[in-house]
Amino acid sequence: MTRALVLGSTGHIGAHIIRALLADGHQVRAAYRRDRFLSVLDGLPVERVRVDLDTLDGLREALDGCEWVFHAAGYYPGFTERYQRSLAQAIESTRRVIERLRAARPARVVFTSSAATIRRVPGRLADERDAEPWPLASWRPLYATVKIAMERELLRARDAGLPVVVVNPSLCIGEYDARPFSGRALLLYAKHRLPVYVEHTFNVIYTGDVGVGHVRAAARGRLGERYLLTCRNISLKEFATLAAAAAGGPPPRLRLPYRAVWAAALASEGVAWLTRCEPVLPRAVAHAARVEQRLDGSKAVRELGLPQTPIEEAIARAVAWFRTQGSLCVARFLKCHDRVK
Repeated sequence: MTRALVLGSTGHIGAHIIRALLADGHQVRAAYRRDRFLSVLDGLPVERVRVDLDTLDGLREALDGCEWVFHAAGYYPGFTERYQRSLAQAIESTRRVIERLRAARPARVVFTSSAATIRRVPGRLADERDAEPWPLASWRPLYATVKIAMERELLRARDAGLPVVVVNPSLCIGEYDARPFSGRALLLYAKHRLPVYVEHTFNVIYTGDVGVGHVRAAARGRLGERYLLTCRNISLKEFATLAAAAAGGPPPRLRLPYRAVWAAALASEGVAWLTRCEPVLPRAVAHAARVEQRLDGSKAVRELGLPQTPIEEAIARAVAWFRTQGSLCVARFLKCHDRVK
């Protein structure tokens, strides 16, 4: 039995990592920053500890005695934060955490990165070999840039002896998305609040499989390797149709040209600035829609035994969970629950 620390335990991915660890019989120390989303841990036999990665308060104590560390609490830039300032903060925060990890000397560190660090490759499926270079060769949205920079810091630490494995999940759909982040598009289509779509293909995976992938990366992943945690490459129209069907609503029927999507993103961010809310459609998302991202996650399936739950089931589970939380109520979803700091 291994004692594991999960940083970001109340996040969408963190909540599933904990459940995968418990299913395998491990002891779990769940680190969280705020009480707000602790309900995703209700009923779980875990030790709860408060950790602030900005100040590192509580981190040293949380690391004590843990053989595995899952870092699923990386810095996430807010809508109003400036590009260079956010990037510098992400790098500095990651370096400080790495220093504490080196001092604690765990047997394995699994870092949650993102498929956003993988280049979009026209004409074929992209895999781990297509990681973005650093420094960047071309402009990328802030979220992707931050993830790329943080991943590079962990890989540099690997070169200095830290036992790191990096996992790169694609869009995660499933239960316990309390914020929500990846579930926003799902909710919009489930409530028929977005009756349009664009021609775009991306990769989706059930978040429960991502949790299992993290645990198996700790148990059998090769040190210093990246593992794309992916399942199905799917068009936005098909994804939207599945989401609408799971909620009992009509599918979107109108295809929008990219220019209209970009205009909608500009309008969405304008409203967000006025209301101090996160935008429903950020320009970064509109930018990503221009280029398809088809991913090949066969390495994780082959080496980690990554499960491949059907996306239909993932969407059905997510919709069912959102319904129990009242998130399918339009008024509640559209309320600005994620205020900009």
